[in-house]
Amino acid sequence: MAIKRITGEIETNAAIWKHTRKKTIRPIVQQFLYKTIHRTHMIRGYWSHINGYEERERCATCNETESMSHILTRCKEKNAQTIWQLAKAPWPHRNIPWPEITLGTILGCSNITLRPNGPRRNDQRRQHKPTHQGPSWLFQILLSESAYLIWVLRCERVIQEKPLSDEEIRARWQRAINERLTIDKVTATRITRTKRFTKLVEDTWVPALRKEWETPAIGYTAVRF
Repeated sequence: MAIKRITGEIETNAAIWKHTRKKTIRPIVQQFLYKTIHRTHMIRGYWSHINGYEERERCATCNETESMSHILTRCKEKNAQTIWQLAKAPWPHRNIPWPEITLGTILGCSNITLRPNGPRRNDQRRQHKPTHQGPSWLFQILLSESAYLIWVLRCERVIQEKPLSDEEIRARWQRAINERLTIDKVTATRITRTKRFTKLVEDTWVPALRKEWETPAIGYTAVRF
């Protein structure tokens, strides 16, 4: 339902899993999404049967059961709130609204094709291929990388007892996105080196970089193509 609200289309579970293996999603993030889809993470009732660790079943900040939906989208702990603010801030496409972030949106992000003025009607989808692949790629990258970082920082905080300051959270997010940006640039300029892929990478990153150059608040590396 989360995907349908954004695209107007219903995706099967098989299609959602298949698309998590797209190259917009890094392999380690693919693994995270796979485990989330199949509910194999050590959360919720996993801890209730381990003596001395029963308290990990509930969120220490919210006193709610730590489901993945709670960890990624509803927790009041500053890690998640700060990261989603950072993820939305560089969004440069005024004619394509930033969608509501839910667990379903995160798990199905690689199936989401964003278009201006809402989803197309069925007859339009049959006649036209998506022409806004760059914004869709940017959305998929920002969403998947941010969700994975929230999970990583949550594990560091809960299991390793390593809370981070707002500045440290921002630095970790900036590093994750800059690393992904660098990977895409290297792939476009040194590995794939096709006009089509280079244009896709430019359409994905240049609008966000331009917004950062005009209002330096995000911290992207000044990478040019």
